[in-house]
Amino acid sequence: MRTVIKVPVNVNYLTEWKGFELPCGVLNKGVTACGATTLAIEDENKTVICSPRINLIMNKCQQHNGVLAVHGDVTNAEIEDYLRNAAKPKILATYDSMPRLERLIADKRDWRVVVDEYQYLLIDSSFKSETEMRLLDTIRKFPYVTYLSATPIADKYMLQMDWFKDIPYIALEWNDCEKIKVNRVVSKCPVNNAIEIVRNYQKGIFPSVEADGNIVESKECVIFLNSVNNILNIIKHTNLQPNEVNIIVASSSENETLIKKLGKGFELGRIPLKGEEHKMFTFCTSTAFAGCDFYSTCASTFVISDNKRVNTSIDIATELRQIAGRQRLATNPFRRTITFIYNMDIGEKNEKAYKAFLLDKLHKSEKNAAYKNGTNDCDVRADLIKEAIALQKVNKYSDSYVWYDFVKDRFSINKMAYLNDLFAYDVQKENYQNSLIVKRQLEESGFSVDSQEVQSDYKEQLDCIIKKESFADRMKRYCECRKSRDSAKFCFADKIIERQNEDLAVYYDALGYDRIKALGYKECSLKNELQKKNVTVKLLEEFRRVFSVGAKMLVTTIKAKMDMVYSKYGIRQAGVASHLAKKYGIRMKAIKITLDDGSRKGGYEFI
Repeated sequence: MRTVIKVPVNVNYLTEWKGFELPCGVLNKGVTACGATTLAIEDENKTVICSPRINLIMNKCQQHNGVLAVHGDVTNAEIEDYLRNAAKPKILATYDSMPRLERLIADKRDWRVVVDEYQYLLIDSSFKSETEMRLLDTIRKFPYVTYLSATPIADKYMLQMDWFKDIPYIALEWNDCEKIKVNRVVSKCPVNNAIEIVRNYQKGIFPSVEADGNIVESKECVIFLNSVNNILNIIKHTNLQPNEVNIIVASSSENETLIKKLGKGFELGRIPLKGEEHKMFTFCTSTAFAGCDFYSTCASTFVISDNKRVNTSIDIATELRQIAGRQRLATNPFRRTITFIYNMDIGEKNEKAYKAFLLDKLHKSEKNAAYKNGTNDCDVRADLIKEAIALQKVNKYSDSYVWYDFVKDRFSINKMAYLNDLFAYDVQKENYQNSLIVKRQLEESGFSVDSQEVQSDYKEQLDCIIKKESFADRMKRYCECRKSRDSAKFCFADKIIERQNEDLAVYYDALGYDRIKALGYKECSLKNELQKKNVTVKLLEEFRRVFSVGAKMLVTTIKAKMDMVYSKYGIRQAGVASHLAKKYGIRMKAIKITLDDGSRKGGYEFI
């Protein structure tokens, strides 16, 4: 059910609308920066506001007193103390913290949940779909949930999400919305154009506009580019100094280490509060695409969409619209214009074939999950669970959408991973096929677009690389830590590395120190070895089923059955009865079997 509500003419922010409250269901705000999150914080209801970005949480907490930020560093004791003492509890929680928080809220009947920027449930499912699904399952326990966004998930995806089945959809319609103008720049390598932007600012060549009869120059810029390494490369290449640049990326020890490699004084940045000084250059990854507030008086906005990689492609309908609303000050004459730099025509043209492939992968995954759930043997099931967890961490969902759900204790289909594959194709390939498609996307997203785009072929290349620790180096370091764990009284280094790189423990537990060392710590070699091992697990599963305890078979029969199993998995190997014991640990004893003609031939009984 869809409802459109007209916003009163005199209302600029939802906090000014008397009697309005955030509805239960999906709320399409229609515009960014309309004060919906502020309304959720200031109303009289007990509220949990779930956010996809910790930077967004910190930004809002700095603007409002009396709220509690819940993330990985906040203890249960701190949460319980706040719940006991807060007269009107307002909690800002990351998506992944919500299951833990839910368990601490005993009576959920008078609580409301707001899922802020809920489009990231889909966008972020490329790397944390399990988190998104656990959040969606968790908030079902609350009677009143608002899914909030100015750029909601498109119908073609949302209709395939069971969590949104039959919930109300409310869209706000605003009067006389001022459109943001988009200057389009097409480039073979958009990242290199970011160098040109920095170079121009360094030379004193600033964008300018006429305001009240005066020429106003934009002496600050915010560059949105979803690649930490590219941002750091640009900074080093253009010799920017710590006092000139603000680096706003996800808070992690890995990013902090990379930033420190730039030199003394460089550090992880934060978004300045209203009234605080802004630096000339601000670089932002997707951690600041949505919900965060910038209060610069003169900053211009530049958006880099490099469609050669999925993670650096910008979705026009969601991410670009969010970015366009980050500059809050009406006194900034550049806030209603953005420069959008992108490349085109770089991907898969056969949409039908690609989406048919994904659908086939989905159907095979459904059959695989059903088969695994039907396994009654406890040992085999344990092996299957271990295998599924390992594949989730190493391969993600490149081969299958099957995942093991600990909460439900069953193998399920990761529908969010499937939908993200569809979404990624649309963003990276379909939406950037040519200029007309890009222009149409912009217009349909509510932007004002010039008829002409600028063709740019900026030649300067990044001649430096911020060296990122290779996988092999990281794997070697982890192995040395794990090897010494038993002999060390206090050894936490390997645990820290594990939290940052879950796949390392998977490889170590499955293959061991000696085998990993023999393979040169190389990711490709380890992945191949793990896949071989997983095939062995599947063979064992099949052999346990075929050669059940108590069965008696002739040697020739055993060989024939082994040949069939090997063939099923594409293994060119002849069946040898003795291998069942030597290679797969299946216990058996030699016996004589009486045939119909009274003769006796050699065979085995499986014990």
